[in-house]
Amino acid sequence: MTIDTKHLINWVGGKRLLRKTIANLIPDDIQTYIEPFGGGGWVLFFKDRWADVEIYNDLDGRLVNLFRIVKYHPNALKEELSYLLGSREMFMQFLNSKPITDVQKAAQFFFLITRSFGGKGSTFGCVKKSAGGACKSLANTMIKIDAIHGRLDKVLIEHRDFEKLISQYDYEGAFFYCDPPYSTGCGYEVTSTENFAHERLQDVLKNIKGKFLLSYDDSLKIRELYKDFEMVEVQRQKGINNRQGITNNVYKELLIANYPIKEKFQEYVRANRNKVK
Repeated sequence: MTIDTKHLINWVGGKRLLRKTIANLIPDDIQTYIEPFGGGGWVLFFKDRWADVEIYNDLDGRLVNLFRIVKYHPNALKEELSYLLGSREMFMQFLNSKPITDVQKAAQFFFLITRSFGGKGSTFGCVKKSAGGACKSLANTMIKIDAIHGRLDKVLIEHRDFEKLISQYDYEGAFFYCDPPYSTGCGYEVTSTENFAHERLQDVLKNIKGKFLLSYDDSLKIRELYKDFEMVEVQRQKGINNRQGITNNVYKELLIANYPIKEKFQEYVRANRNKVK
């Protein structure tokens, strides 16, 4: 069995199914690579290195703490995880407990995400058709932690509001891959975006000196906000809904940029035919 060491955790709204398409559209000549909405890091970790300077950012402190611990204290995290059992009892205990140290917080968060249905961290779950979810052992996890530890070696991990982050790191050689909360929640209950300032993000991006590539849900609101930018349409399966057996599981998304992407996208589609992922 091949272990995918290009990611550490599944995260709702992650770009596992679109990472190849997105990677193909990222320019080769960037000097600084920044993800204001890093999430599970699917795009960041897809390539061994995007630029001389790389920055991961997320407003979710649990994610930031996990990746900081993986970067600076991987062995302590692995030791903490080695004492844990993939049981429903421990899962429920963690849901109602408050860890003390940052290493304990990272281990508990990692445990809840990897042992839950759909990576939501709220419901104990086990994948029926594979040794995944709550059923899997920690052997592969340790390998992934080591791999991501190495990948994060020169990555700066931030925990800031996207506007302040973009403002600080913007210049002609900067590239921002943005995967913000979607305007329609992308079909997942946990990704409610009622309080996210979509208009503020657009207002920030339209004035930057660097380049940006933005992944969003295909909605009238987003199309109107970014009507003056390059835009291509993509489709993917709804990963969680697909596992639940929901038949209408195709989700339409947009990739939006302030530099030409249409021609390169069409070339990629022709080369891969119906395998746009």
